[in-house]
Order: sequence, then structure tokens, then C-alpha cells
Amino acid sequence: MKQTAPSVSPMSNEARNSYVIGQITDALLGLLRSKPIEEVSISELCSAAGVGRASFYRNFASKEAVLQRQDEVLLRQWQKDYDAAKAQDEAAGREPVNLMVSLLLFYKEHRDFYTLVYRNDSRILLDTILKVCGLTPEDANAVAYAKAFIAYGIYGAVSEWIGRGMTESAEELAALMAQSQQPQA
Repeated sequence: MKQTAPSVSPMSNEARNSYVIGQITDALLGLLRSKPIEEVSISELCSAAGVGRASFYRNFASKEAVLQRQDEVLLRQWQKDYDAAKAQDEAAGREPVNLMVSLLLFYKEHRDFYTLVYRNDSRILLDTILKVCGLTPEDANAVAYAKAFIAYGIYGAVSEWIGRGMTESAEELAALMAQSQQPQA
């Protein structure tokens, strides 16, 4: 009896899973350009992604979870880039890059994605901002209230900015937000 080598996929399970997640994410974003998330069925999404329903449910609990995961991926990259730029500025004795401007530039850079998020599940946008502001259950009450005040103010401004087409630059919006915090004479 002739023995043959087992058939092994050239991709590892992790690589295959990463590919499936990317396909599902890209397909959902494509579908959301023409219809709201409520009108996208899991079957339609899987067909557009070229994957089976089992692959979808192995990775996601809902269509919204696809957007949430992509937001988390983007946010982690932004945080890494921001931290590196800040450390570089501090090491060079320069004023660190402004957190608000950096965050707004991030939203503008990923404008297509965040516009789709805004139209379909703006809670994801709020969750991102709450993470950036570092609001945790362990915070003392006064600290938690201050962080919540800032986070929800940023969320309101960013939501309105996205809704109005992001016509201002990140720097202009950051300046407008800072100006709104100044006492009026």
C-alpha cells in the first residue's frame, strides 16, 4: 500500500481565521454602503464574503460585532501610533502631539468606516471615545464624572462632525471644542 503525505492547507488556522474575518469585514462594509445594517442578512453577508455561516458565527455574535471588532483593531493601531509619537516628542524635548487632534485625525483618516459606523451603530463610536478617555468602574466618583463629561462631549462633537460631512479639519474642530470650554465674557 502506497502512503501519501497528508493534505495540509498552506495557511495556518490563525491565518485562515484572519482571512475569514477580513472577508466578512470587507463584505459588510461594502453592503453598508448601499443599505442599513438592519437590512443585511447573515446569509447575504456570508455570500458576499464567500464564507459559510458557521465561519461567521465562529467569529462574531452579530453584524454589529463585526464593526466593533474593526473599530477595536483601528483603535489599537491609533493608540500604538499615538503613544510612539508622544514618546518621540517627549524624548526630543518637544510638546507632545495633542491627543484630541490625534484622535480627530484618526477619525478623518478612517472617515469611510466611521461614517458607516455613525449611520448604523453610533454606540461603537461612543465606546471608542469612552476607551480613549479611560473611564473605568474603579475610578473615584469625581474622576468618573469628569471623564464621562469629557467623553460624552467629545462624542457629541464628533457625531455632529461626522453627520455634517467632516468639513472642518481635525485641528479646526479641536480648536472649536477648546474654544467652547473657555468662559464667555
